[in-house]
Amino acid sequence: MTASNPSLLRDAIDVVDREIEYATDERAAFDRFRARLSNLDPTPPSAPSATAGSGVATMPAAVATRGDPGPAAPLRTVRTAYRETVMDVPHYEAEYGDTLRASLASEFCPEVATQVTDGRQLTPPLYRALWDGSESASDDRERFRRALERERESLVDIAGALADCDRRLAEIEAQIDGAATERLSRLDDRLAALEATCADLAEERQSLVHGRPDVHLSGVAGTSLVTFLYGEFETRCPALSAVADRLQRIRADRTRCLR
Repeated sequence: MTASNPSLLRDAIDVVDREIEYATDERAAFDRFRARLSNLDPTPPSAPSATAGSGVATMPAAVATRGDPGPAAPLRTVRTAYRETVMDVPHYEAEYGDTLRASLASEFCPEVATQVTDGRQLTPPLYRALWDGSESASDDRERFRRALERERESLVDIAGALADCDRRLAEIEAQIDGAATERLSRLDDRLAALEATCADLAEERQSLVHGRPDVHLSGVAGTSLVTFLYGEFETRCPALSAVADRLQRIRADRTRCLR
């Protein structure tokens, strides 16, 4: 996506709105998946695991082999439930398009993906891994949604401030040409006040951008929010770019007042 400067903020808000919708849908999907899990009873393993310890790392392989009757009903239900919840959000194909195995590996871990897609039983360790992983995924989406809401609020505030700046600039610019020296001095004072306002906006925005943690979602962990949201824009800081445009315009007008 490439956005032109006049539409940078509008396009940025559109992107944030889209991601808020995605995060909301995905959180609800993981919650529905966990609700489906709550109706299942895991099957105890028939023999102790050869590996000491507990958790996903000690799950018995229980992988189907030739001649096996296939996965037990609870595990088949898990596969169906995951497809009908997490993989059924409206944007899934457009944004991810993963297979069942790839999605599980991304959201949980490769071992869980193997157990679900190739295993025979929903063992207690696998059940716990799915429960905990889906709960964590839901919480991650909620934290991300809140970060997006704060980003949207910042963009809307800047858009409103710049709209007010544009109105005041237009009034000043209409009076510059042909104005007497004393009048130009008063106009320059008004421009200086606008310049200070925009400089404050830029400073506040920079503090917000640099003070935020990175995104913590599967597939994009460690990516900054501005890179995640605006990586395909002509600038990864559309709000700062919009403020910089106004500052450049103001300073050009102040130069006109010095003639």
